[in-house]
Amino acid sequence: MTEEITFFSKDDIECPICSTNFKREELRMGGGRLNAGNLTNELRRNYIPTQKYGKVTPLIYPITVCPNCLYSADDYDFLSIPQKAIDKIVKYRDVRASYLLKIFGKIPDFSAQRDLTSGISSYILAMSCYPFFDKKRFSPTIKIGIYSLRSAWLFNDLYMETKNENYNELSTLFYKKASDYYELAINNQTKAIEPLDGAKNLGPDTDKNYGYDGVLYINAVLKYKNIISVEDPYEKVKKLEEIKRILSKVFGIGKKTKNKPEVLLNFSKDIYENVTKDFENIKELLSKEQQEEFYAIDKEEEDGE
Repeated sequence: MTEEITFFSKDDIECPICSTNFKREELRMGGGRLNAGNLTNELRRNYIPTQKYGKVTPLIYPITVCPNCLYSADDYDFLSIPQKAIDKIVKYRDVRASYLLKIFGKIPDFSAQRDLTSGISSYILAMSCYPFFDKKRFSPTIKIGIYSLRSAWLFNDLYMETKNENYNELSTLFYKKASDYYELAINNQTKAIEPLDGAKNLGPDTDKNYGYDGVLYINAVLKYKNIISVEDPYEKVKKLEEIKRILSKVFGIGKKTKNKPEVLLNFSKDIYENVTKDFENIKELLSKEQQEEFYAIDKEEEDGE
């Protein structure tokens, strides 16, 4: 049995943008290469290194990248790029390249085996290509949100390896970007502007699809994670109240549908308790009038249940 953790596709892939032929790197799944560990409350699956294969990071492989023009998309979409988007993707090749040069000082060799740098780069390139995809068919907004979150995770991995503070700051930046796009994707879905079902896997990781309830949950988690940037106690309490409402929706989905993942409900309840504690503590800092306003909101919600 081979001890390689990846292989390159036997058949060439022809880039629909520039007609370059290349081979895609694929992750071998069997033979104990993936030693699944715990699931974080951000729904990221940790993998335990093995003595035989070392550390394996499945997240660096899902995006297909043309090594010539740097067109990038997930495996499902790569060959399905709408004709009307091709000219724009060709036009912005150098812009895509400039993002990687700014962050890493180089453009990774996407014909070689992937590492954290090229894995992160693949997501950054995909995020710059998906705005040209049709909203109704491909659901680009939630994909950009998911890829932003995965980039935040991988930048944190790179920071842990290198202790380069720039990567820690970039992780924080991409968490914020992910929060913005998750919020936008949910709003677009609600307003029938852009459905979510154009995304084959709502992840957010590659091992399990948590569907729409997972999207709601991650939206709340990201809002909570980014709340540290809100300094005004009144605005912070408003944000915490919003997070509580979103998590309550996840509870409701779990109660109404028996096949919803128990782990998602458990995480939601744990975070809801933490949010409630923060909410009550910060609310004490508000004026009497502001506190009464929130008591009135709470009563309205209780009456509506």
